[in-house]
Amino acid sequence: MARENPGRYSRQELVVGKEGQGRLQKARVAIIGLGALGSVAAELLARAGVGHLTLIDRDIVELSNLQRQLLYAEADIGKPKAEAAHSRLKAINGTVHYGSLVADINHKNIGKILEDEGLVLDCTDNLYARFLINDWAKKRGRPWIYSAAIREQGSVMLLARGMPCFRCTFREAQGLDTCDTAGISNAISTAIASLQVNEAIRYLTREKRLAKESDSQCLIRLDISSLSLAKIKTKKNPQCPACSGQYEYLGGKKEPRHISYQCSDTYQFFIDNLDLASCEKKWKRLGTVRKGKNYLFFKNLSVFSNGRVLIKAKSLGQANAILSRYAGM
Repeated sequence: MARENPGRYSRQELVVGKEGQGRLQKARVAIIGLGALGSVAAELLARAGVGHLTLIDRDIVELSNLQRQLLYAEADIGKPKAEAAHSRLKAINGTVHYGSLVADINHKNIGKILEDEGLVLDCTDNLYARFLINDWAKKRGRPWIYSAAIREQGSVMLLARGMPCFRCTFREAQGLDTCDTAGISNAISTAIASLQVNEAIRYLTREKRLAKESDSQCLIRLDISSLSLAKIKTKKNPQCPACSGQYEYLGGKKEPRHISYQCSDTYQFFIDNLDLASCEKKWKRLGTVRKGKNYLFFKNLSVFSNGRVLIKAKSLGQANAILSRYAGM
């Protein structure tokens, strides 16, 4: 007698229940950043059967990514991460609906990009993006899940309506260590992404612990070098600007001229009236230009139609020199 083939989610349903699985399959989740954390989180959520995944990343796949960014292979080097991830995930689970966007979020586009999303996973590599997501989520009353990893340590925190916000817990800081200066273990990035997805599934399936918006919030910290896991209870900051309705990041007041990204040797600039067609024509004489709907990739530059310019460089000075050489700024 032929053995009955169990359903795709039969083992998961034993944990979350059929009703919980149904909620997952109706959910919309956006993943911002498809690097070490986001690539793993995206695959786990696709395999779990989340109904719609929106994949957002500004970067291309590089050789140094392959050590920890599990969605990609050598054949993907040079491709936009959002597009490579979309292709790979579709092959893993074709029943999920996917949207992919090669973009860098900012105060001008975040509302449009995340308008229809029910839950946002922060897998970015800079504090500016996290404070921006926090402002947007706070104003719109949307839940999001923060994650970060470096060396052999990482953190995860669910932020939902009624809980302390990200700015209540974290201060604005500069000069932090990056993956390029401090390194990162592929075990910690995979573990932190797994914890983030666990929080997402628990929230989306409405586990009793998370069903009440008044539940206390905890920052989860994992250190695999000492095999220690800590849960730190957070509290609201009465002086928090975001909680008092001052959305400084969402309003553009906090957007710097340049941003340094923690794990990719990347510097971001903004140029008014940037003409992609002109850049493409000029750069084609110098080398290969990869063109998309709203972006160009050339050498170590990524430029977007909204004026964003991302430059791979070892220092801000070198980035400024590259900007001057190829963009005349």
